[in-house]
Amino acid sequence: MRAATEPEELVRQARGLDEGGALGLLISGGSETTGKVPLERFVGAIRRIKDTTRLKINAHVGLAPKSDLEALVAAGVDAFSVDVYGTDSAVQDTLGLDACADDFMKVVEDLKDLDAPAIAPHICIGIEKGVLAGEMDAIARLKPIGLDTAVFLVFTPTKGTSYEKVQPPAPSDILSVLRLAREQLPDTRLVLGCMRPRTARQYELEAVALGIDGIVMPSKETLNYIRRSGATISEKETCCALG
Repeated sequence: MRAATEPEELVRQARGLDEGGALGLLISGGSETTGKVPLERFVGAIRRIKDTTRLKINAHVGLAPKSDLEALVAAGVDAFSVDVYGTDSAVQDTLGLDACADDFMKVVEDLKDLDAPAIAPHICIGIEKGVLAGEMDAIARLKPIGLDTAVFLVFTPTKGTSYEKVQPPAPSDILSVLRLAREQLPDTRLVLGCMRPRTARQYELEAVALGIDGIVMPSKETLNYIRRSGATISEKETCCALG
């Protein structure tokens, strides 16, 4: 991702992307120690981007207060990506934040209350050291809210972190979460997102069979499987939250 630490730089980069034929951009952090992505300084720049370009904007907001969310909705942000968790330990022990799972779910609820155009909660399967913990609870919390999209990521060991030697979740665990999500969220668009291991990808085929609606950068085997099934493939060069 490119750095834009000042509003004018964000506008400049956005206009360059627009002139180059890009469809949109993701605005994210660095977050503060509170878990909030500090976007309030960029609200005016976002409004200018929406007024002067064709770009769609997906904002990753973290633990933003409702006042910030209201300003971002008014500025024209097209989609909001919000990480959600099913246990407080995922927030406190894994992320190291003085917060709880309810705080992240409240961001989703606030955006829904503000009639945000698109809300895409992200659930990371296996975020607690590669094993299932609160993923099912997070799905249950999302069900009554009524959302158009839910994105599922898969814990990926990252070099240089304390979890670099932790194994990602087993394919059977990944599929158990996706299966429950399909059952509990029948009217929600379910997407297998970009952050996931790129090895042992056989589970992608089974995810398609379960009825998942989208996969970011699927394997060739998955694409061939979908084609053989007779389904229509719709390719989009956009962030998965934008649909």
